[in-house]
Amino acid sequence: MNPKEELKSIVNSGRIPNSLLFQGPDGSGKLQAAIEFARNVLNIGAQSTTNINEKISHPDLHIVFPIPSSEKKKENSCDLYINEWRDFVLQNKFNVTTKDWVDKLETKKQPQISIQIVSELSKKLSLSSFASGYKVVLFWMADRLNEEASNKLLKLVEEPGNKTVFLFIINKNKSLLKTLESRCQKISFKKPNTNEFVNNDGHEKIFSELTRNAFLARTNKESLSKLTEWSQNTSKLEREEIKSFLMYSNSIFRQAFMKNIGLNQYVTFQSSSNFNFEGFSKYINANNIESINNLVEDCHYNIKRNANSKMVMTSLAFELTKLIHT
Repeated sequence: MNPKEELKSIVNSGRIPNSLLFQGPDGSGKLQAAIEFARNVLNIGAQSTTNINEKISHPDLHIVFPIPSSEKKKENSCDLYINEWRDFVLQNKFNVTTKDWVDKLETKKQPQISIQIVSELSKKLSLSSFASGYKVVLFWMADRLNEEASNKLLKLVEEPGNKTVFLFIINKNKSLLKTLESRCQKISFKKPNTNEFVNNDGHEKIFSELTRNAFLARTNKESLSKLTEWSQNTSKLEREEIKSFLMYSNSIFRQAFMKNIGLNQYVTFQSSSNFNFEGFSKYINANNIESINNLVEDCHYNIKRNANSKMVMTSLAFELTKLIHT
């Protein structure tokens, strides 16, 4: 039984565990699954139609996540960061990591879940449910609970009160306090097959235009001006769309490399246009694949850090012109 079916079965049974542990690698969909499960649990026996909205908000859903520690007690609160966290999760379509969060916060301190955060949570849980149904606590990156916080939280989990459910989200290679983990029902997630390529018609068109002109620019001055125009046009896209395109591009480069070295069993890309993938793949080889991947990843990182989009995309276009002939 896959995780989604397992969670659906739990809800349908009406026997909701006190604590669940969602574990799996980055990109396995555990955060989105946990939020969907919380949505379903909050609907059970609720006397209000209030639901988790598109902003991941509900009066009976309490979200806990790592934040930078502060000497000021009032600043050791997830409430100060909750809107930023929600925007961060939604902008990245639930595919987020601790590193991404640290980058977002622009802090030198390693975020953690402190005892002050757990104490604040304890006060919230002492209040009655808004909808007279369940209360759900979602711990994102629960492995960032420090020892003090873990021990205090253990008491809450052991005596949760009526209709209170704790959802802990961790990476597979991380762990909770053993006594805490032992009280959880485990739901394990796996990362989707990375060789399964999902095409995007809009991105394919942009990618085809980029690579065609990058290839021709060595001998064709008109293609150089077209690359400049391409850079200007793509830089006008939303940042999330640019990031998505860059990730898509790296996937095609990897697919082309596998095609070039004869690993056809791993090639799942199928063009939805007149893009000559087979001809293109002959130019992606052991001499340039690593440099191309690094170039695209650097551009992705710079866009994420709010660098000037036009400068980043121009750099991508003209650097690729050099690398594609290597």
